[in-house]
Amino acid sequence: MLGVLLLAYSAILAYAAVFGPFPAFVPLGSPTAYRSLYIHVPQSMAALAMAFASFLSSIWFLKRGGARARVVMHRSAELAAVLSWLSFATGTIWAEESWGAAWSGDPRQLSVAVMAVLYTGYVFLRRAVEDPDRLDRISASYLVLVFISVPVTLVAPVLLPALHPAPGSLAELTTSIRLLYIAVFAVLLAVAVLYVLEARAGVAWGVASFVVLAGAAAWLLSGYTHPVYRVYNATLTDSTVVLYTSGGVLKLPAESIHLRPLEIGGVPTLKGHLITADGVVVSHWSVAANLLATGLAVVLITLLSRRGI
Repeated sequence: MLGVLLLAYSAILAYAAVFGPFPAFVPLGSPTAYRSLYIHVPQSMAALAMAFASFLSSIWFLKRGGARARVVMHRSAELAAVLSWLSFATGTIWAEESWGAAWSGDPRQLSVAVMAVLYTGYVFLRRAVEDPDRLDRISASYLVLVFISVPVTLVAPVLLPALHPAPGSLAELTTSIRLLYIAVFAVLLAVAVLYVLEARAGVAWGVASFVVLAGAAAWLLSGYTHPVYRVYNATLTDSTVVLYTSGGVLKLPAESIHLRPLEIGGVPTLKGHLITADGVVVSHWSVAANLLATGLAVVLITLLSRRGI
């Protein structure tokens, strides 16, 4: 069942990355780069959920012990480490376009990196403690302590100047965007729950999931086989669109441009987009890169699911 859900997650993510709606206007960069929202945001939410699960199960284990608490504690912490690194990677790749730099010292970006390091530290801690009688209690105590990184990550954009949007800002997106990323998150959360409950996935499922994501990435990158230009501004006159791009001025028939609507409230929607001389709007490469990063993570999760504690 875990393998089926991993493939379902990969399929819905591939669909969202290739066909998902995106904001018409963005502060910086290509609006299509915001398709990474479907990749990065659910991964970030799932990482926080797994960290919270490891915190609760660690307290449970310290108070009552038990094999079930031990398993949940370990598997959720392990997945929190993988998803934290994945969230950091996909967010950093997206930031290169939408913030103008991959690393900008944003407090949430920094706190997620710290969170990833701390939960990876748990994995190394279990290898370092040789006394099996003390190992689990030390591990549980460590997970209780490092959970402080979760509330810090949540409040960082509120308390400090940040490029990350404040909590609740996703509600300002259109309904179609919100419904799609919620669907992606729901499937990813189901994957996480099964993983924590010791479900295993065959290697073939991981490979198939990677192929789906890599195929979607290849489709997005195929747009770069032709020269691509950044649109700085655009004007619409009757049935003609005049584009002021990094490659000069382009005059194209409106029907040849693969983007609708071309304007909202009299404001052209083409600004920031990447476009070919034939009028094809090309998705930003960061979305494809994030699909590939996710594909590698899915393969890793598949392999880890087959290991015992």
